[in-house]
Amino acid sequence: MASSGQVVAAAAVLLLMQLQTVTSATFGARDPPPPALREAQAACVKYLGICENRLHQYNNSVYPTDQDTMCMVRCAGIMVGFWDDCQGLKLDGLANLFPALAANDRVRYQIMSCAEKRIATCPPQDTCARAYNGFRCFLDAQKGGFGAKDMQPQQSTPPQPFDAQEFIRSLSICAKLQRIPKDRRDLYVQGVFPNDDKTRSLIRCVGIRTGLYDDEQGPNIALLYSLFGAGQSESEFRRRANLCIDANQPLLEAQDKNAQAYVKLYRCFADQISALVRANANAMA
Repeated sequence: MASSGQVVAAAAVLLLMQLQTVTSATFGARDPPPPALREAQAACVKYLGICENRLHQYNNSVYPTDQDTMCMVRCAGIMVGFWDDCQGLKLDGLANLFPALAANDRVRYQIMSCAEKRIATCPPQDTCARAYNGFRCFLDAQKGGFGAKDMQPQQSTPPQPFDAQEFIRSLSICAKLQRIPKDRRDLYVQGVFPNDDKTRSLIRCVGIRTGLYDDEQGPNIALLYSLFGAGQSESEFRRRANLCIDANQPLLEAQDKNAQAYVKLYRCFADQISALVRANANAMA
């Protein structure tokens, strides 16, 4: 006959197994986001300086309630088009990611009704919390099972070659992320990027989003050559780029990531970037 101690131990083991089951069901991995959203999340984690371990959670559609995650959702939402600081949650952007949502009026109304209520409870100046709470309404509706089979992530398409239009689009998106004032945006359209806090942050954002720059690796010379290297050999282009980067390195503080990006990406390719922007100024939002 089992002793009272054995009975208690067996009950404890059973309780622990039940708790593990509940925990895994509540916090376990879910269906991963579509490729476009995963790419935006990766760029935002890098740009915002969030621990890269968090990306594993986001890529399993797990979004904890903390400030880093809220700001990551805002950043990714602006990049892929489901959030705007002035317009709020944009269902068309979500429908581009999850096509089944486009024709489901009932669910669209459900999400927007929820988002309006939740966003209204957030401080107007806290755009990260507003974006996160709006996005949670979509996640909650999706978790409830609407159109589950239709809402699976679509197969990724081959990446498009990097071009000037993508650079300009990234410039517009990063200007929204940084809340760049109109007087600065007017300068950018002219190809002028002054050395100030907002502009340095903008350049780093554009570089990370396009893959032209990385905080650890610096400028992506091969990609920059594909964009700006017409008429010269890649070896000569790389030699000149490295000369500029090396010459400026001693003047920079390692901790100032925005200044690093501004000098290495913009200052060393200022003529090319300015010419590209002026030639495509009409495309800037």
